[in-house]
Amino acid sequence: MKVALLGNSQLAVSTAWGLCQSEAAREVAFVADATSNKDRFVHPKEGAPGNLQDLVEANALSASDTAISAFDSLEGLANADVVVLLPPVGQSIFRSPQASKTTGIALTRRYVTGIEQYASDAKILVAISPTNYISAWIHQMLDGGQIIGLGNGAATAHLASEIAKRVDVSVKDVMALAIGSDQETYPLPQYCRVNGIPLNQLISETDVEGLCEAVTQRSPYAISGEWTLVSHILQVVSAIALDKKRVMSVGTRVSAGTTSVYLNVPAQIGYDGVASIVPLELTEQQSDQFRKLVGQSAADQIL
Repeated sequence: MKVALLGNSQLAVSTAWGLCQSEAAREVAFVADATSNKDRFVHPKEGAPGNLQDLVEANALSASDTAISAFDSLEGLANADVVVLLPPVGQSIFRSPQASKTTGIALTRRYVTGIEQYASDAKILVAISPTNYISAWIHQMLDGGQIIGLGNGAATAHLASEIAKRVDVSVKDVMALAIGSDQETYPLPQYCRVNGIPLNQLISETDVEGLCEAVTQRSPYAISGEWTLVSHILQVVSAIALDKKRVMSVGTRVSAGTTSVYLNVPAQIGYDGVASIVPLELTEQQSDQFRKLVGQSAADQIL
């Protein structure tokens, strides 16, 4: 499997290192478009861990068989099975929805033509915020395709870590689930477990409500931190490469009646990308919240 990385060089190097160590890909390709700095893999001011040669040598030292390549044009996307769109440096500081959208679309626009020309069958992982909005835009530009938004990793991680802290257990035993849009996140406590034990058997209803409120109040339009985002990318790429059929909450296209929007919902991910959306049994309040997400996203994703 070939994984092509587009965008933020620091995140690209971190992601590439993780892919090399897991050997989930046979090749990791750093791809720059014609307007990018040819030295994009060396950013001392950004604290990048060295240049591409350093990564190649470290990869050899760790005895990884994953090949590393770099291209100065979008032709490097050729034969890619997965294309990862990484956010620009500094996007995490954006608080204006319009600023985030404008910057995200401007960056993505540079890549879409190349993806269509050289990697039309690739699975596209969108880490550029707002991820569902960008995913919907790419879907329209490419008239379909396997496009997966990576905007829910931080919320899911926050929920899992909060559960582990409040129940006082290892996070390894925690299963957490949240759905949402670019603006809203809603934890689903009935699907949260600690080694199979329902959450409401371990903490009080008041504590469950407080937990959900803490996660719901996360700032919208903020991208995940570097390591959270890299971890999320690696999980999704691994699920695709190894056909794991993992169930994860990711941005995917959801149809409700005559409306189709991108939302963060639990989906089964394997070699072909999103194989299916996992059906959920929601409470009346959660059903109202879901309808709100659909309506809100339908208005937001008008392009």
